[in-house]
Amino acid sequence: MRLVVVCMGVMPYHARMAELWTLSKARRLSDQEAIELNHCMAANAKLCWEYAQLQNLSYAAYAVGDMDWLHNICAQIEALDAGETKKKPGPKATD
Repeated sequence: MRLVVVCMGVMPYHARMAELWTLSKARRLSDQEAIELNHCMAANAKLCWEYAQLQNLSYAAYAVGDMDWLHNICAQIEALDAGETKKKPGPKATD
């Protein structure tokens, strides 16, 4: 198993997810709170998958020596860190 350290920005839903998790340790969450926690977890999972995809693409760009592509991917990672939502990450664009 390999540990990958990712620097991610804390999004508002991360704070709310932490709050709801903390509440759940003291009492049962209301139905609305449980739904909200589920939405936060889904948003977190989506972000984690976006990071993983970009990390894999960055490795591919590095492996083939395409520095322009690598810089583009790094810019997308930085945008995620800044909380910006961008188009779905994907393979190298061909002009």
